[in-house]
Amino acid sequence: MNPYISLPKVPIVIGRQDFVVSRCRGKKVLHLGCVDSGSLHERFLRGELMHQKLAEVAAELWGIDIDADGISFLRSQGFDNLVVGDVCSLDKIPEFQERSFDIIVASEIIEHLMNPGLFLNAVEKLMIPGHTELIVTVPNAFRISTLIQLWYGVEYIHPDHNYWFSYATVTGLLRKAGFEIKEIYVYSFESTKILSELVSKFFRRKNTRMTPRLKAESSSFTSRVQIIGYLKLLLRRLVMRVLYKRTPFWGDGIIVFVRKPGK
Repeated sequence: MNPYISLPKVPIVIGRQDFVVSRCRGKKVLHLGCVDSGSLHERFLRGELMHQKLAEVAAELWGIDIDADGISFLRSQGFDNLVVGDVCSLDKIPEFQERSFDIIVASEIIEHLMNPGLFLNAVEKLMIPGHTELIVTVPNAFRISTLIQLWYGVEYIHPDHNYWFSYATVTGLLRKAGFEIKEIYVYSFESTKILSELVSKFFRRKNTRMTPRLKAESSSFTSRVQIIGYLKLLLRRLVMRVLYKRTPFWGDGIIVFVRKPGK
């Protein structure tokens, strides 16, 4: 048994939500874990909730979540086709028995579950062989921000997560559940662009966020702090660029597109 897994060269996308949402345009979509418990109201008010974005592009959208209060809130905001239920029992939910979907979105959900295998078995029963696409996204066990925190003796992780996934473990789990891997991407929350973006951002902040009087009164100390901050960010971007060139699997998370085998 060879424990050394060669990592493929895969594309890096900036951000996760917008990329996933773009693949759902004009499709019949089932969104698993649609509530995003813990940050629902804040993200909804900012227009950052994935279910909001999916509703803008999908031809038909359904959502399911075990959070009854969250589902009630979404209904109060005008969303329909919502179900309170356990995603590990998808195949037993009446609303989905005779319904077909082009895409099933399982974004940042598997790591929260007690039994991912049971979940994938339930999802598989809703998929049309060779047609329905399952989009799975997971945080990456080897992302840069997590590894940096280890230096300080800290594990940086969402308190509700039960697992860390890597390229090998997430693709291995999906294959063992009987799925065919079709596409793999790494997502990063931060761009690796270096000079043009940072310089424009620096001068935009310097020129637009202060009145003429405040600009005149700003101390050289403040300017030094800003410059140091941007130099640190520049260094971070340089390190990221070097690491990503070696392998993209330093990124924040992994996106996998799979299908159920068949015509």
